[in-house]
Amino acid sequence: MEEFGSFSKEIAALLDISPNTLRRWSIDLEKKGYVFDRNDKDQRIYYKRDVFALKKLQQLINERVPMENALSIVSSEYNNKRELSQTLSVHEKKDTQITLSKDELESIIESTVEKAITKEREAMFKAFELKMNDTIEMQSRLLMKSIRDQQKETQKLIAAAEEKRKKGFWSKLFKR
Repeated sequence: MEEFGSFSKEIAALLDISPNTLRRWSIDLEKKGYVFDRNDKDQRIYYKRDVFALKKLQQLINERVPMENALSIVSSEYNNKRELSQTLSVHEKKDTQITLSKDELESIIESTVEKAITKEREAMFKAFELKMNDTIEMQSRLLMKSIRDQQKETQKLIAAAEEKRKKGFWSKLFKR
């Protein structure tokens, strides 16, 4: 396997810290005797052992260990581990095999199926709701049309009865 390292930007992203914080930690570790490899441009090259050391430092800081003590612990523990592989675990192959137990696999499948069923059910309810709304709207339109037609017919009948009544009154008046 080919040995390679990474620059500070990648390591800072891996540790979820800013590049400035990584630079400060690196300088502080160097003051305590920790040695980072450097390239021709005098840039630090971070290898697997360095990542482990920085993760340990981050862990100690998160556990509220004073910075001086954390730096001393990491420097003494990891400075002598140059024999660690210099290949970053961050750059592992993409086709890493994952092993799951039968229960874990069943749980994942069950969860996925439940989500798919829920989505399908929601889509069916939405389609049903739209269909019902369309049907109700169409029935409302037909009902309103029917009511308007009946109103027009009623108005015609009223107008005819009024005309007949008026005609009846005048004909009675003039006795025609």
